[in-house]
Amino acid sequence: MTDAPARQYPDLQDYLSRLDKLDLLYTIDDEINKDKHLHPFVRWSYVSDIEATDRRGFYFTNVTDSNGRKYKGACDVAVGTTAGQEKIYAAALGLDSTVDLSGAVDGRQLREAVAAKWGAAFANPLAPVEISSEDAPVHEVVMTGDDLVGDDKGLASLAIPNNTPGWDTAPYFSTGLWITEDPDTGRVNYSQNRVNIKASDRMNGMWLIQTGGDAHKNWVKYKERGEKMPVALIVGAPPAIQVIGPQKTPGSANDIGFAGGLAGAPMREVKAKTVPLMVPADANIIIEGWIDPTKLEMEAPFGESHGYMSTEEYNHSIEVTAVTKRKHAIITSMISELTPSESGVIKSMGYNGVMLNFLQNTIQCNFVKDVVLYDHLIGVSRFTTIVFEHGTPKTEIWRALRAATILMRSVGKITIGVSEDINPESMEEIWWAVAYRTDLPHDVQINDYQANGHAPKLRGGREWEGQMIIDATTKYPMPPVSLPKQQYMEEAKDLWHKAGLPEIKPVRKWYGYSLGDWCDEWDACAKRAAEGDWLANGVRTARLVDTDQVGGPTAGVPNAHPVVYNESTGNVTYPDSFPVVDDFSTDD
Repeated sequence: MTDAPARQYPDLQDYLSRLDKLDLLYTIDDEINKDKHLHPFVRWSYVSDIEATDRRGFYFTNVTDSNGRKYKGACDVAVGTTAGQEKIYAAALGLDSTVDLSGAVDGRQLREAVAAKWGAAFANPLAPVEISSEDAPVHEVVMTGDDLVGDDKGLASLAIPNNTPGWDTAPYFSTGLWITEDPDTGRVNYSQNRVNIKASDRMNGMWLIQTGGDAHKNWVKYKERGEKMPVALIVGAPPAIQVIGPQKTPGSANDIGFAGGLAGAPMREVKAKTVPLMVPADANIIIEGWIDPTKLEMEAPFGESHGYMSTEEYNHSIEVTAVTKRKHAIITSMISELTPSESGVIKSMGYNGVMLNFLQNTIQCNFVKDVVLYDHLIGVSRFTTIVFEHGTPKTEIWRALRAATILMRSVGKITIGVSEDINPESMEEIWWAVAYRTDLPHDVQINDYQANGHAPKLRGGREWEGQMIIDATTKYPMPPVSLPKQQYMEEAKDLWHKAGLPEIKPVRKWYGYSLGDWCDEWDACAKRAAEGDWLANGVRTARLVDTDQVGGPTAGVPNAHPVVYNESTGNVTYPDSFPVVDDFSTDD
């Protein structure tokens, strides 16, 4: 044995132990069929009434298949362990060392921490270190040649699950990371794309052309050269590597360097056995092979993260030349398909961080407070909400809204700006803002030429989509939200608990707050009403006014010129030129 550099970061096995200690992991030792029931088992945590914040990852240690194979002790499956919920994703980034993930976490603070973590990693990549094959855990078992062909050999020896039983046509790797290299620059890219198992020594990969990913660009170069393309698939990666695949990284370094930046330590690499690539030494499985760019194979259907089945396509056929693995390996798989899903969380949290960093630091719009790419049902890339502080100049609102639609090729079909009292995680609140804070002819722009991106294929001659941008921020002071003030809601909650009623959790706005169209006198009136002294408020308004003098019913009283009741003397003071009418009008 050589003196290999010690691993200074958690591998997948360490990470699962950390999730368990954080109470974010279920370990299932009951026998479960990977072809029929494993993914549906996990899916129930997304389609039932389990709160998103209560979801955990799943670690299956007793996997079987429909042919009677048993994988216990040789190959386990972990699902939902990269981004089963936001706290799990934060743990994968290593934020559990600085953020308390054991209890409730504020969503905005967590998104800010994620954005800062990614920003630091992009600014400070760490080059990997090479170790020998004999020191690499992923080379404990090496299968080449005849070891790849036949039942229970090669890919057939791995517990690869069906992702969407009843629709998918084969087991798929859904979290595998492709390693490809630019033959001109040598830059190495990691990309997460689906992988269809075709035989014990053959598989098929889909690299999405529509999003302009580097894996596809590298393939184009090999095709133009007339050369076969070396590839490797990482399965069961250390968490700092696993989160790289779905992320949009800068082109300033190899992707494994950004993983080192996330972990704060260089990743360990080892030379692949049969292809001229370096691979992560601490992965659980590496699958090596070659692509002939002149040939494609039919692949799919497969349940995709945009919420529809991807129908049969022609994609990349990979001739597998080696499978290397740990003796007891773990396959990571991802709940994707219709959101909410794990793929929705990982893309939303990752893209949120990149987008927030871009708006605040690249275009330097200091008025932006938060960004959320909404995932539930919609699927992340279609609906972006940007939160602005109150009073943001209209020019800055529109500068940020437009910029948000160009950072990533297919993100921003619908982009909405809201003020900071709106929760960008709540579609109800977002559309509440649209309903009451937009002047549609002036606050909505519809543009052409939006990339289709990751979505069902366009039909009927359509080559692109439209795009809608909405400014749903407050344009002027508005009345308070019509819910009891926080004080009274909290007091009532205490009474609820004392009455022995079931535990309650706020899921929407739960108390009222001012949006500017209010004054101290109206607060005083409300306080008197709450304390039972409402008759004094009747004294305050007892002086009647002529209908024609104010213009008719529903004429407004401006908050700057209220009638004031003196509680000490009982006197009422009227403003000059009473009655004063505000400048708002209403339909007849």
